[in-house]
Amino acid sequence: MTEDVRVGVFVCDCGSNIAGVVNVPEVVEYSRGLKNVVFADEGKWSCSVDALSAMQESIKEHEINRVVIASCTPRTHEPLFKATVKGAGLNPYLLEFVSIREQVSWVHMNEPEVATEKAKDLVKMGVAKAILLEEGEEIRLPVGRECMIIGGGMAGMNAALNIADQGFNAIIVEKEPVLGGLLNRISTISHDREQIPASEIVKKRVELVEAHPNIKVYTGAEIESVKGYIGNYRVALKGNGNGSGPAFEVSTVIVATGMKEMEPAGQFEYGKDPRVITQLQLEDKLKNNDLGGIKNVVVINCVNSKNETRGCCSIGCPVSVKNALAIKEINSDINVHILYRDLSMIRQEGEALEKAKAAGIRFVRFPDDRYPDVMSDNGELGVRVYDVLIGRDFTMPSDLVVLTTGFMGDDTVDQIKGHLKVSSNADGFFQERHVKLGPLDFPADGISLCGCAKSPKTFKESCEEGIGAAMRVSIPMNKGFIEAEGIVADINLADCNACGLCYKRCPYNAIELDADKNPRVIKALCKGCGLCAADCPKECITIVHYSDEQILAQVEAALEENPAKKIIAFVCHWCALGGVDMAGVSRLQYPANARLIRVMCSARVSIRMVEHAFKLGAAGVLVAGCEFPTCHYITGNYAAETRLKRAKKKLARDGYDPEKLWNVWCSAADGPKFAKTMRDMVKALELE
Repeated sequence: MTEDVRVGVFVCDCGSNIAGVVNVPEVVEYSRGLKNVVFADEGKWSCSVDALSAMQESIKEHEINRVVIASCTPRTHEPLFKATVKGAGLNPYLLEFVSIREQVSWVHMNEPEVATEKAKDLVKMGVAKAILLEEGEEIRLPVGRECMIIGGGMAGMNAALNIADQGFNAIIVEKEPVLGGLLNRISTISHDREQIPASEIVKKRVELVEAHPNIKVYTGAEIESVKGYIGNYRVALKGNGNGSGPAFEVSTVIVATGMKEMEPAGQFEYGKDPRVITQLQLEDKLKNNDLGGIKNVVVINCVNSKNETRGCCSIGCPVSVKNALAIKEINSDINVHILYRDLSMIRQEGEALEKAKAAGIRFVRFPDDRYPDVMSDNGELGVRVYDVLIGRDFTMPSDLVVLTTGFMGDDTVDQIKGHLKVSSNADGFFQERHVKLGPLDFPADGISLCGCAKSPKTFKESCEEGIGAAMRVSIPMNKGFIEAEGIVADINLADCNACGLCYKRCPYNAIELDADKNPRVIKALCKGCGLCAADCPKECITIVHYSDEQILAQVEAALEENPAKKIIAFVCHWCALGGVDMAGVSRLQYPANARLIRVMCSARVSIRMVEHAFKLGAAGVLVAGCEFPTCHYITGNYAAETRLKRAKKKLARDGYDPEKLWNVWCSAADGPKFAKTMRDMVKALELE
């Protein structure tokens, strides 16, 4: 097959960025002697309009059917060169990108000869992979115009209204008999420096929802099942005992299930003395003006939050101040004390804080490790607290103790997780795809989350996130389709033993099982992370553009000469390669021993790949991935970490030194960390 492959190599000077260190003409001449290379050329600025046009002409003239670009980082320029290759009549997946600027000239500025040899190796590795490249194609799935919103609180109603106003159909499924969610239990909402009755807000929003022709509402409803994927969800609701319930089809889903208060059972006399209540229970009293006979109120913040188990609940401080002011408005003679560790208030809430102080509400700060004691004895209720500012304990009488406690996800979380195959944290809040890259998305396309289903939110934040989630799912509904990149998994069923590992471990639910338990890839959902391929015990899964054969060919090319002086570094395309690029941009100098092989995710690196490098005599192997807890592929770095532990055990059994297998997890901005890892590894392996 390789006799028909015609590779063209284009090496960029990047002005003096590359050519100022690397002997580019020497690299070009070296490239001409590589297997299957029919053309090699030097470009002053390969990304310029003229150079790109000349590249297309060369591809046509020399009948090139594989292209290797040796220039800067693929993270910035690969799309440009893919489009150029496509414009010349080639499939864009027949392009391999080699970074000789960030990985060579910028980080080995004082060693031009060493840098030139490394650039040659990287080009050779690129050609070795290019020979084996296969065509890829974007995959499309049709997407309709119907969205199901699970939860009818403020976030859910806002999402439904936004979707409906765009002309799409919105279906709200709410487990309670009425819409409104947690807001039905709230007395007032702070908005534009005013306190607005929550009931008025709910009433107006419900009226809008119920009057909208594009919104259908199911209240008192529970989901029986959800099957399918984006563009093809089939939903069944539970019946009322007289047979099956309503069923419908939707293309997208928004989860807005809200949250619930974490009751502090067994703490601060809660559950023993009815005068010890939570903030939500106080809201009920405020709504009903039920403060008769109360003279002293003590509020204790940060109950079951901001501790070793969970972080700040983010809304407790402003809620405690809001409700303290509400108490004063009902009866200004009531003494109110707020006991706090520290106060987390944004600017508008800071104004409420000043207003509270002016109203006579007193604030007492206690140490992180010394919470107040609530004492209930002989009908007397009191709170003993150590005041940090005055440096002593004192006890204050109380007719009502209010606990500002943490929150957790709604009771339906486990049920929804099962239906949608999504994840949640220990407190039952759903987990987004990525805290920065996909804050309102689940890993699977077509499903978004918003409001308090994700974490405790203010009224304003919940409303805004409802709109945001609606806009996210509106993108594929507007297009009418979803398109996935051609880097996807492909399963050879001839070798498959139907173990189901790929189905169980795919972060995107992109693999389903047929009636015979054989796996099938839903390619429009697959992100090409490669976790399934690396885990497959029969090695029957391949990843387009990152197959085992292609990656192993790069390893072999890198170690063809002087393997004992070289480190094979498998680097994920996202954060780790970003760290590599940042080291280059920052001109951080480190040893030139490493030969980097790009993979989409650290989870793509199999034990076979690691061991193959050691069999060929590599001095060491490095696996670099995203810093915990984030990963572009959700659980990829966790899977990689687990596999590396297994790899070390296998290396030891096979007679290799497991200490020569390293790993590093770094952010895209952490160039110094990557550079230091390189220096440390070279020193530890005695390659200096």
